Amino acid sequence: MTLKQKQIVETAQTLFFRHGTKRVSIEEICKTASVSKVTFYKYYKNKLDLIKFIRDSLIDKGFAQFDLICEQDISYREKVNQMTQWRMEFFSQMKGDFIEDILSLQDIKSKIKIRMIKNINTAQERGEIRKEYNPELIWMVSEKLGELVTEGIWKDAFNDYGEYQKQMRNLFFNGLLEEDK
Repeated sequence: MTLKQKQIVETAQTLFFRHGTKRVSIEEICKTASVSKVTFYKYYKNKLDLIKFIRDSLIDKGFAQFDLICEQDISYREKVNQMTQWRMEFFSQMKGDFIEDILSLQDIKSKIKIRMIKNINTAQERGEIRKEYNPELIWMVSEKLGELVTEGIWKDAFNDYGEYQKQMRNLFFNGLLEEDK
C-alpha cells in the first residue's frame, strides 16, 4: 500500500468510525487526508469501493482473531467469552452507524456462515454444543439476531453496542433459564 493510499484508508476509517459511511463524502476524505480527488480515484472507483476495502480489512482482522481463538485448546464457552470480549473491544471504537453500514453489505455473509458452521460442527464433535441442534438452524438464528444490528433495532434498548453484544451472546449461549440448583 502506498503512503497516499494509506492516508486515504486511515482517514476514511477514522471518519467512518466517527460518523458512519453515509455522512462522509469523498471530498471530506480527500481534504482531511490531504490528497486530491484524482489520487483518490487512482485507488478506488468510488466511496463504496473504499468502504468495501476497509470492511474487508476489518473482516480479515476479525477472522484472524476468530481463528486464533478457535485454535486454542480451551472450552467452547471460554472461546465464546473471548470472542465476545474481543468483539466488544473491537466495535467499541466504532459508532453504531458504521457497524450497521458495513454489516448490511451482503457479500460477506457467506464467508461468515462457512466459518461459523465449521466452528459449530467442531464444538458439537467435542461435545460442547448439543448435537441435536442443526448447525444450519444455529446459523439462521444468529443471522436473524444479527439483523437487530443491521436494522439498528438494538439501539431501542441499549446505548452501548458492547453491552448489547455481551447480553445477546449470554442470552443466545446460556438461555433464559437459571441453572437448576
